[in-house]
Amino acid sequence: MSEETFADKKERLPWQAPEPRIVVPSLQPRIVQRLHEIGEFNGRFARLVELSPDSLQQLKRVATIESAGSSTRIEGAMLSDAEVEKVLDGMSVNPFRSRDEAEVKGYGELLTKIFDAHDQIQLTENWIKQLHQILLAHSEKDSRHRGDYKSAGNDVAEVYDDGRPPRILFQTASPANTRFWMPRLLDETRAALADPENPKLVVIADFVMWFLAIHPFQDGNGRLSRAITTLLMLKHGYGYVPYASMEKVIEDNKAAYYRSLRASQLKAPGDPSDYREWLDFFTAAVLAQQQNLQARLDVMRQASQLPELQKKIFGLLEVHGVVSTPDIARRLQVPERTIRYHLRQMTEAAVVEQEGTARKTRRYRLPFRQVGERRQDSDGGHDR
Repeated sequence: MSEETFADKKERLPWQAPEPRIVVPSLQPRIVQRLHEIGEFNGRFARLVELSPDSLQQLKRVATIESAGSSTRIEGAMLSDAEVEKVLDGMSVNPFRSRDEAEVKGYGELLTKIFDAHDQIQLTENWIKQLHQILLAHSEKDSRHRGDYKSAGNDVAEVYDDGRPPRILFQTASPANTRFWMPRLLDETRAALADPENPKLVVIADFVMWFLAIHPFQDGNGRLSRAITTLLMLKHGYGYVPYASMEKVIEDNKAAYYRSLRASQLKAPGDPSDYREWLDFFTAAVLAQQQNLQARLDVMRQASQLPELQKKIFGLLEVHGVVSTPDIARRLQVPERTIRYHLRQMTEAAVVEQEGTARKTRRYRLPFRQVGERRQDSDGGHDR
């Protein structure tokens, strides 16, 4: 991150918040268009019922793995999606990454709670604290403060590997201010979400920005904000969100995520309607999330028209992820030569993708790529 990015002296001022905080601004035409496209997709979500329960479950499993992996990697964890899958299945993958594993377990369990009980979970201080407890349940170092608001300052800072002192990027609310502002933020957000005139996604985006500006907990604020985004979207009719990872989109655009968030957090205290950069990023991310899901649905519908053996191969890849030709042949009890013939056809039809070129090491996976990936370096501080 460049030194000049946050050189504006406004970032050094004491934390402040206007009243009210939750304000729906005048929307730019491209935001209006995105909201329209997002709403159209949401209205077509009934297409998912055409899929088998196994396919729906696999979509949710893949999305949960991606979400747990991405949300923790955004904050500095190092586990790959393959390792995340093992951790969520109850295995330990690396004794030197026990903290990463604890964060993945907590995030996976938090998503499961949200998926299963979003109708019962309310946007209240009590529930927010309960969700924080679940998030940090496996982290021993966080045992003293999980489920409680922060007791010490936690300004967002850039940490350098060369020993230089951290550089403050954004000054968050003090512990005393947190206890004052959080109930007010939640009250305003509930009222704004209850107003039928307000676009729900705009209110959710505004809430997330202020939640992260306050940074109410000692640790885990970034992860919790992304899980609450999923919760609020589910509560307000976006039923597709368990099947596509918003966190993955954010990870693949992490620099833009931090840049837009910080820019709006610096402007909004002076004008609570001025969070255009963040709203621009947020709505684009939701649209990309939907596009990723649509791409996966298209592949699954195409797979439903495959010959019987190819359907079995597709189903095997759904369950096991990346699989070699010999492994497919062994599991299906079909000669390798026959499997290679069908895999070649499926690859040409873009129903599966090939990893590697050498025949002995070649493996296959479903083509669940993310739409519009733009992997970039970090442009913000870590808040594990």
